[in-house]
Amino acid sequence: MIKKLSALLLAGALTFSLAACGSSDSADQGAPAKGDKKVIKILHWKQDNINKAIEEINKKFEEKYPEYTVEYTTTGPDDEYKQAQRARITANDVDVLADLSGMRLSPQEWTPGAKVPDWQQWIDTGLIADLSDQAFIKNYNANDIEKAGTYNDKVYAIPTGKVAMSGLFYNKEIFEQNGLSVPKTWSEFMKLNDDLKAKGITPIVVAGKDVWPLKLPVFALQAKILGGGDQQKWIEGVWKGETAYNDEEAIEVLEKMKTLQDNYMIDGFMGIDYATAPSYFATGKAAMLADGSWDAPTVAAANPELKFGYFPLPATEDAAKNASFVGKYDVTWYAAEKGPNKEGALKWLEFFSEPENYTTFVKAAGFIPTQDNIQTESDFIDNELTPYLGEFELAYEIMMINRQNIGEHLAAEGVHTEFLAPGGPYKTAKELADIQQKEWEAAAPK
Repeated sequence: MIKKLSALLLAGALTFSLAACGSSDSADQGAPAKGDKKVIKILHWKQDNINKAIEEINKKFEEKYPEYTVEYTTTGPDDEYKQAQRARITANDVDVLADLSGMRLSPQEWTPGAKVPDWQQWIDTGLIADLSDQAFIKNYNANDIEKAGTYNDKVYAIPTGKVAMSGLFYNKEIFEQNGLSVPKTWSEFMKLNDDLKAKGITPIVVAGKDVWPLKLPVFALQAKILGGGDQQKWIEGVWKGETAYNDEEAIEVLEKMKTLQDNYMIDGFMGIDYATAPSYFATGKAAMLADGSWDAPTVAAANPELKFGYFPLPATEDAAKNASFVGKYDVTWYAAEKGPNKEGALKWLEFFSEPENYTTFVKAAGFIPTQDNIQTESDFIDNELTPYLGEFELAYEIMMINRQNIGEHLAAEGVHTEFLAPGGPYKTAKELADIQQKEWEAAAPK
């Protein structure tokens, strides 16, 4: 993760740079020009496969529209990118900007005192363009636009793809050689792990050092267990005092994750970083990898000869309930209402949304498409993901609206199983659950 110091230094540098350019509203001055060309400013984070695809699209755009030039800027991820977003959008110094996970965490009538997310503040203050009447919106699946691009019945964003977050990569050769099959229930999953251990094979590797990857298996548990499989009902209930972080279902989530951490994950997983974890799996050091579907290209690159698949972690004894992925929308585009070149921003989004160009992007990103009838030519998407996409569910962190000033055991819409022993101080799930409930109650509006 990027250190906070880096983020602050970046923010300061951006602020200085923008101040040096003057504080006038650039939207009133027309699009900036380089020679006779109008500049379109696009902001994104560094992600090599996606960056290369966008650069290819930008080149084609400039060839088709020679009156424009695209200024494509990338920063580090996480806090560094968020700082850049805030600085550029509020200074009217960007035309198109990307967001990770899209439009989420908007306060509801049942969430008094909840923080208003950046994207909503930008829309409410007129900084984001309304895309509702743009013809290219019809290129995208209407349900995906409704879920991830719509606010107050108007379209403000384009979700470019979906990713599964609750699955496990598995080594097909290890499974075949040992007569093992993909589990469909929790008890089958436990037996699979025990069978692997009995044969001297480490069941699961996960990048515990970065902490956030520990959320990924938990997302499956939360989606299928909380609220009896209706986590939206449970989330609303916790705000209304009808459910709790230490109720039976919430404790079941923690206990099952503790079972995996205590018994089936590779030794020293809390010291394995995210960049390294796929190589452990690709070289056969573990039979399964807890990771998001987006990392399939990384796994393939680590061992091009590896035969691997991906299945939903089965959280309950109901095989039908378990048979779907939990995930999120990924790269989401906004157009700035008051940026230097709104006309150019809309022209670029229109070009990006053409099926040929969108296909270039989504194939490089490894996303599940949000446009219909897109041929990704990916065996992984077609054979490993598509069979489980009938009831694509959003992950807990996408749906959970947190209280402000929440404690560390609930921060960032997580349940933080890294606090469970042996890596953390809490020996039982109940201990952690009680702390979480206390923090939730302490953060309630006074």
